[in-house]
Amino acid sequence: MSLDEYRRKRDPRRTPEPVPDTDPQASDPGHRFVIQEHHARRLHWDVRLERDGVLASWAVPKGLPTEPETIRLAVRTEDHPIEYLEFSGEIPAGEYGGGAMTIWDTGTYETEKWNPREVIVRLRGARASGRFVFIRTDRKGGKDNWLLRRSDPAPGREPLPHDALPMLATPGPLPRPGDGPERWWQIGFGGRRVILRVDGGRMTITDGDGEELSVPRLRELGPSLGATQVLLDGELVGPTDKAELWIGDLLHLDGRDTCPLPFRERRALLERLPLDGRHWKLAPVFHGGGAEVLAAAGQQGLPGVVGKDADSAYEPGRRSEHWLEVATEVAGGAPSRQQSPKPGPGRAAAGVGRARLTNPDKVIYPLTGTTKSDVLAHYMAVADVMLPHLRDRAVTLVRWPDGVEKSSFFEKDVSRHAPEWIRTARVGTPGGRSESADFPLIDDVEGLAWAANLAALELHVPQWRIGPRGGHQPPDLVVFDLDPGEGTTVVDCARVAERIAERLSDDDLAAYPRTSGGKGMQLYVPVTVTRAEQTSEFAKALAEELARETPGRVTAVMAKARRRGKVFVDWSQNNPHKTTIASYSLRGRARPTVATPVTWEEVRACRRPEDLVFTAADLPARIAEHGDLLAPLFTERKRLPRRA
Repeated sequence: MSLDEYRRKRDPRRTPEPVPDTDPQASDPGHRFVIQEHHARRLHWDVRLERDGVLASWAVPKGLPTEPETIRLAVRTEDHPIEYLEFSGEIPAGEYGGGAMTIWDTGTYETEKWNPREVIVRLRGARASGRFVFIRTDRKGGKDNWLLRRSDPAPGREPLPHDALPMLATPGPLPRPGDGPERWWQIGFGGRRVILRVDGGRMTITDGDGEELSVPRLRELGPSLGATQVLLDGELVGPTDKAELWIGDLLHLDGRDTCPLPFRERRALLERLPLDGRHWKLAPVFHGGGAEVLAAAGQQGLPGVVGKDADSAYEPGRRSEHWLEVATEVAGGAPSRQQSPKPGPGRAAAGVGRARLTNPDKVIYPLTGTTKSDVLAHYMAVADVMLPHLRDRAVTLVRWPDGVEKSSFFEKDVSRHAPEWIRTARVGTPGGRSESADFPLIDDVEGLAWAANLAALELHVPQWRIGPRGGHQPPDLVVFDLDPGEGTTVVDCARVAERIAERLSDDDLAAYPRTSGGKGMQLYVPVTVTRAEQTSEFAKALAEELARETPGRVTAVMAKARRRGKVFVDWSQNNPHKTTIASYSLRGRARPTVATPVTWEEVRACRRPEDLVFTAADLPARIAEHGDLLAPLFTERKRLPRRA
């Protein structure tokens, strides 16, 4: 069998795919198969069957059908080499088939019929198991089109419904503590209830009347779930062209009707799905504490909360007493502020404790209309997880007093205007205007509110802390600051981050990723050292090692001319006199983006720059779901080894 067409489409110098120099010799028909999930220009699945020394291949846009009545398009593509049975990886953008490819299933198969018009096989894999029929239809537009159907029922699977409607809550007052069943309280955002049906990486959205909606901002939700079949209950907030989706319940999952399950079990299944996108999140849920959750919703200008009986089933299209809808205006005796609900905190009060907020309505981010009050609201929303990262670290403020479209300035010395209750530390500033400066130490919510009032959007900190007597302690963190050069993005940074994490694991060190809130990202490693220079030495050695191995992708040199097309691994941020943006800090960009801790799953899944961009609106839900992903930085410090 010839692989000429396969080789013609690929440059072995530019793709990690196997590209044999010669054609295979004649052999037995073979009996192995592989199905690869391929996130190319459009998501599809590649079905490859071993045949005469090559892999006969079909691209199936919606994946293998799971029910006999479902018929799918399959496009015959060029034969692939046998080595492709084990291939997975990232095909570079611009190359044929550019995108991420992973092995979805593999196994063996039996042939019942194989001729130019019809192929019938029985697959025996972990996920794909059954009798499948390929029937050739035509060759239009240069494509060799086939129809693919499953001819036997999949045991234990129920078909994915097409016409479900949302379950509705019963309005009522907040129950007294101890009255009624155990309830889990879910925030309501005043949007439209919708049902989302995802099958074969394609999604349809219908409203409470069953009418289909077009929501362009959510188009990537379907592909992000891959082959997962799912039916979701959500709340669509804002106008269609700027909609945000909060996902609150699960009706069906991979052939299983989940409606009869208790809400607590449905929620657990929901939390295992990859449902954390730029414009879609899981709606926050709190076990108990209805009065506190309702009060918080009211403070954020949101319309109410829904108390879900933890043991209740999902009743599609019905209004049920198992779900209790409590309005904030009922709890507070007066209507809540009417504002466009959005993920994230609402407006904050005019101050916190001794810190007063002047000009609360001053717009700091003109593009989004974010005010100084909103800035304070963000810092109050993240205070519990942010303050441990600031505590005892000398803070450098970056202030935008006239908003992000005007000029900003760094401020280290606050001795002339800081109130007496702001703790400060005198720290040396080599190369600065003076030999030392009084840096603020922000260790409580009043300190955060004081910074917000100064329009100090960015808070930068070093990798060391101030000791009990005012001296420098040794660094307790190593940071790898990954900065994408011209022609690269945070997607390239994510790939480099994975490599760094692998090298660190060889030294029994764990790395914790975080977005910068700008173009790049950082990795943090909790360590113990005896010399301040150790962290820079270690980071530099590793950065230079990566640059030597892949000089076309990584550089350890700061010069911008050397960064084009590469990721700069900035090891110099470990210098005791340098700082990095603090976790959960806002950034002075056009939008209120935030330096946000992320999971390694999010790093590995990053395929577009927007996958790792989070704004202040995204943080409350992330914190409710993950807590502080960087909390191990305080408890898992290990001795930093010497790197050869």
